Amino acid sequence: MNKFIKIFVIFVLLIIFTYTVNITSIPKNIILFQGESLNLNTLLGISLKQEESYKAMQTSSTIGKSVSENTGKIKLSLNLFNSIPLKNVTLDVIPKTKVVPVGSLVGLKLYTKGILVVGITEGEKDVNIREGDTILTVNEKEVTSTEELIKTVNEGDGKEVKITFDRNGKVMASNIKPSKSQEGTYKLGLWVRDAAAGVGTISYYEPATKVFVALGHGIQDIDTGKLINISNGEVVTASIIDVVKGESGKPRRD
Repeated sequence: MNKFIKIFVIFVLLIIFTYTVNITSIPKNIILFQGESLNLNTLLGISLKQEESYKAMQTSSTIGKSVSENTGKIKLSLNLFNSIPLKNVTLDVIPKTKVVPVGSLVGLKLYTKGILVVGITEGEKDVNIREGDTILTVNEKEVTSTEELIKTVNEGDGKEVKITFDRNGKVMASNIKPSKSQEGTYKLGLWVRDAAAGVGTISYYEPATKVFVALGHGIQDIDTGKLINISNGEVVTASIIDVVKGESGKPRRD
């Protein structure tokens, strides 16, 4: 009799374990394309209900019902014997999309957020601005290109200007008195850059929206070695004219 009880207990525990593993294997968040079927391998007695209407989707061992044509999130409840709630499941139905793989070379011209300082002339070493800083404003006026910077500085007719800049995420300020050049224009003694260029590979594009996607990564400035804070950019045509094999520990920047 005791042996029979032990076998029965082991059998019950095995069933509980099997159901627990099956319930745990069902994710809490499921993503489907519009019109696809939801196929979950479940054990007998486990079913899904929509929380809004509590209508059972299916009570058999395999749930395979075409979802609504409408996109959006559907709140579901996983139940045992159609009455005991086990866990909540969110079904996210997204629109079907068609993408075309490309793999073609493309040129990129990227514009910095602000103006990047890439060098300082010998006579201006005492200024607070350093290589790698990003100039944001001149005399409280936002500047987004080297042309705007030159124009704003020369509008001061040689008077001291207040430069607001970003250094590693911290906004700082410095006053600089421009020097008059032989050409009659005023200069701050800073070497600056407002754009960077490079090449990349288009991964794919979506014909319906004409949106393309490319795998990206941070871009370092060739002079400062720091990551460039990109504001926007544009795509240009590019061609491969030469390929040089790289060497370990010697990244090429040209």
